Amino acid sequence: MHLHLGGHLNWYDPHKRARLEIRLAEPIALIELLRQLGVPPAEVAVVVLNGAAFALDDAVVSDADRVDIYPPLGGGD
Repeated sequence: MHLHLGGHLNWYDPHKRARLEIRLAEPIALIELLRQLGVPPAEVAVVVLNGAAFALDDAVVSDADRVDIYPPLGGGD
């Protein structure tokens, strides 16, 4: 699967990569995969799975998927 760590989420990758290619033998809940990768689920606000928005708790990923995750955005007044 292809995983894009948007915003500051790449800080959780030991090599600070924004894009990861991960081989999955079987489908896995995205929240569990993120825990295994050391990405705190509380830091993820937006999940896009194969071009469609998903709730993190509902997303299940497999080897052929493309996933983009983003943290909450802040700023302004």
